[in-house]
Amino acid sequence: MKGHALKIIMMKKIFLIFIFLGFVVAKSQDTTKNSYFPQLRGIVKTKVEYDLDNDLMRFAVRNARFGVKGKINNYFSYYVQVDLSDEGKIKMLDAYATYEPLSNFSISLGQMKIPFSTDYIRNPAETFFANRSFVAKYINQGLRDIGVVAAYKTNLIIPIEAFAGLFNGSGNNNPQWKAKPNYNFRLILGDSENGFSIKGNFYGGDTENETNLNIWGGEVCYLNKNFLIESELIYRNWKDSIVHKESGAYVHTYYKFPINSKKLKYISPSARYDLMGENVIKHIDTDERLTVGLNFGFEQKLFAAEIRLNYENYFIHTLPIHTDKLTIEFVARF
Repeated sequence: MKGHALKIIMMKKIFLIFIFLGFVVAKSQDTTKNSYFPQLRGIVKTKVEYDLDNDLMRFAVRNARFGVKGKINNYFSYYVQVDLSDEGKIKMLDAYATYEPLSNFSISLGQMKIPFSTDYIRNPAETFFANRSFVAKYINQGLRDIGVVAAYKTNLIIPIEAFAGLFNGSGNNNPQWKAKPNYNFRLILGDSENGFSIKGNFYGGDTENETNLNIWGGEVCYLNKNFLIESELIYRNWKDSIVHKESGAYVHTYYKFPINSKKLKYISPSARYDLMGENVIKHIDTDERLTVGLNFGFEQKLFAAEIRLNYENYFIHTLPIHTDKLTIEFVARF
């Protein structure tokens, strides 16, 4: 209990430091455009949910993230981020420095999200649904760790991005000694920001509760200025006393309809079908869900200031925590 109280005090101090830095940055940016000044970043997601199966409702602060990003010089940069309400818990999320000796090659060292699965890598504002996919929440859980990642980009016939990393395998802010680090690879073929792309991911090693852990998956995506459609399939297996197998998949889409209004900038309908289970291809012991939503944007940039309306229908479910829901969510990103 004492350790938990000390942790809360430390996080509060970090939060106050971020607020102070934000004030300094704001004042500094009034007089200069120096690109080396720190940039304060944050995400606030709040929501009200109605449980249709049990006639219950609740209010929640899903995320309250604050981060500082900046450059020391043309070769070194840094990023630090904490969440004051990650499902009700205070967490240090990211703390890493990046060395970029070449314009298309970089090395990052510290705590970060392991480059695996686009939907998992997205920050809470960019998910465009009130609740994360099964893949991001369950199948890829534990993929934030301390380690090193090398990233390379090139543009030959098509754009190519490649990532390779080594990690402790012990999770958030837990620098344990290990004889053999865990490892991961990620490859992106095509333009992931505008056009068609395919992606492959692999992660392997041991964690505190899993031995011979292997996670692999593939993705396909088409994205342009106003439209996205994306699908992903992931398999995860490991051993403790027995062999375990999990898998997950989704397909989701949205379309942005620009609105010529002083206040409202766009309306974006969205839809997602996702499932998880022992074998999602054969539908063995699966949970399956359909989510439909309508996002109202109050800034031109997507996900910066939105009100989201979501309906979730679990038409096949084996876990009692899954209930049909209506959700209204406010999102503010700065």
